[in-house]
Amino acid sequence: MLIFALPVLLAAVLGTAPSGADIYAAKCASCHGAQQWGSPDGPSLHRVGLADVDFYLSTGRMPAAAPWVQVAHRDERAGQQLPLAEIRVLEDYLAPVVAGGPPLPEVVSGNDLEHGHQLYEMNCQQCHAVGGDGGSIGRSDWAPALHQATIDQVADAIRAGPGEMPRFGERQLTQSDLDDVAGYVLAMQNAQPGSSIPSRSSGPVPEGALGYLAIIVLMTFVFGYWRHDKGGSIK
Repeated sequence: MLIFALPVLLAAVLGTAPSGADIYAAKCASCHGAQQWGSPDGPSLHRVGLADVDFYLSTGRMPAAAPWVQVAHRDERAGQQLPLAEIRVLEDYLAPVVAGGPPLPEVVSGNDLEHGHQLYEMNCQQCHAVGGDGGSIGRSDWAPALHQATIDQVADAIRAGPGEMPRFGERQLTQSDLDDVAGYVLAMQNAQPGSSIPSRSSGPVPEGALGYLAIIVLMTFVFGYWRHDKGGSIK
């Protein structure tokens, strides 16, 4: 690993900016392979798309602290998350390799927050919860909270579909849809306590459990009433 890092260390000593190739060799090659075809410690990067690369790098999930271990929003002082300037250099270097997947999306905060709210309820709320708090989605998988996500990271995730998240292309969400739902996520982050965005909720799993419990109680009552009506008493 030290050998891979030598070009970046030398660039730092000489006061020159490391190249994309140097950054890749130091931070990525040990898991994704020298030719980006992957290894037992990391997947291939060919045709994954710049949206995918940007999401993992900008959120700090990559470079990974250990193979297959992703931790989001790590402080740069921990020596893992790359500075934005290095992320852009690395993305330029990888652009020919990852071409063919979702490109970097262009997104602005949409004006129609009500439409964004509707889109969030339809496509996001089941996993990320009403308030964007995230939660378990089964097995050991977890939908992350959205409180620290930037508008670009939201757009990256929607288009790239990282991890267990489905990919939403132009056919599923138009550019206008993307702007609106990303704008709504930002509105949730900035909402004051007691405001209507977001509305308070315990999340999809507890609410679903309460719904099933209500149905069971109702069915028990109906069945008991039917037995009384038919036989005069419960046998």
